[in-house]
Amino acid sequence: MSTDYSRSVRLGGLAAEVEEATLQERMESALIHLTGDAHLPAAAETLEVLVADLRRWPVRLSLDPGRRPGRLDDKLIRRLVETAAGIDPDRPLRIGEAQGKAPLHLHVGTAPPLGAAVAGTPDGHGVRLRHTGHPFPRLNAPGTGLGAVLTAAMLAGEAFKVVTGLPEGKFQVTPVVDFCPVLPGEQPGIVVPPLPALDQVLLGGGGAIGTGITLVLDLLQVAGELTVVDREVFEKPNVTSYSIGTLADAAAGLPKVRLIDARLRQVEVTPFHGTVQASIEAVDAGTLPWPRIVLGALDSVEARHDLQRLQADLTLDGSTGGPVGTTVALHEALPTGPCLRCYFRTNHTGKSAEQRLHELTGLPLSRIARGQEPLTERDLESLDKQQRELVGLFLGRPVCGLINSPELTGGTDGFRPSAAFVAQQAACLVVGAWIARSTGLVSGPPRRIEYDTRFGPRPDQMIDHRLPTPGCGCQKDAALINHIRQARRTRR
Repeated sequence: MSTDYSRSVRLGGLAAEVEEATLQERMESALIHLTGDAHLPAAAETLEVLVADLRRWPVRLSLDPGRRPGRLDDKLIRRLVETAAGIDPDRPLRIGEAQGKAPLHLHVGTAPPLGAAVAGTPDGHGVRLRHTGHPFPRLNAPGTGLGAVLTAAMLAGEAFKVVTGLPEGKFQVTPVVDFCPVLPGEQPGIVVPPLPALDQVLLGGGGAIGTGITLVLDLLQVAGELTVVDREVFEKPNVTSYSIGTLADAAAGLPKVRLIDARLRQVEVTPFHGTVQASIEAVDAGTLPWPRIVLGALDSVEARHDLQRLQADLTLDGSTGGPVGTTVALHEALPTGPCLRCYFRTNHTGKSAEQRLHELTGLPLSRIARGQEPLTERDLESLDKQQRELVGLFLGRPVCGLINSPELTGGTDGFRPSAAFVAQQAACLVVGAWIARSTGLVSGPPRRIEYDTRFGPRPDQMIDHRLPTPGCGCQKDAALINHIRQARRTRR
């Protein structure tokens, strides 16, 4: 079962404005070399996430474990090799000094060796990034799991600029980056209260951002209870765009909610394998707990509107998008507004995903509605020859995942695949906001935070506060929404 790099290459091709075949060849010839400070808090976690992020591209990858007394631990090295092999066994992580011509050298730590182009380190929940010639300040706090994921994602972002050959004007090299997703306007490493347990929290969506949130929560060693809602299964193309999951998981066809459940070792997960609408019905029936906080990780306007209908106290929505899929954003939403309908307006002139899939494949809308059921030979009987040849490529796969398949859409549906390092930065914004709001570090009106990962975060320009949209349902139906919330609170 070979690794499918189509989604990561597609995103890179869009960003670099080159054909995917050209970019694949460019990436396959790229060399990325890693080193790390063994003594640094959270260095091991950062290296593990970074190795996984870079192995999700068809590049050559090596790691120099260093020499004693600062050599990386043998157990860590084995884990890094296994992490890479789980994503692509045919492109192993090579251990040893850099080989080949002018590799891109990334370092995890504050003391990069000669030749390192970029170094990064977690500082508390945040990141400090330095290009060659720019020294690190003294760190304020030991790195955390959130800081580790953000550091790895941003180092991978620096590599992305180089190995894809982004054209001038389409990216920015920032020699010094200091950023914390918990307090975006402050320096990293500021002391924050102990993390709360997850209590009445729901994760909506187990895709690229949802698995990124899962990774952060796991590395933060968060405890508590979490409901996870997703209707799809983990498939081969997801291996190179999600933050967890291996080729073996894809071969097993695990539901994404089960994949997340297995990863969150200290959290009692309630997996709900179904749609958001079905989860709302389960909440109202009393078979699923009503969430007080929702972490949103969905990829469509319609699904976000459904998520808002849970009417939680606070919804923290993460997104990726923009012209080429490299923009990340956080939307803080309230049942009293601004709600997710205020942020994401309905396009009444556009066709639904189901209608577009019907037109692409010829599958009846009634069959598409049974999205979790795998395609069978019987589904091909009503199709013409051309449709049978097309849909036959997806036999055994659930219908619900086909609309985002680049093999099916040919890039004409506006689908923007997300690289893991992009989705992880969106996930860090979501978890950072959860920490800030749950601990009282941040109060006041809901925020919208957005930046393009090709240019990096700019705390002085990326944050704005949103007001409810006049005429939105959260304003017109305020009394009904309050009644629904009271009923669900009482039922809980």
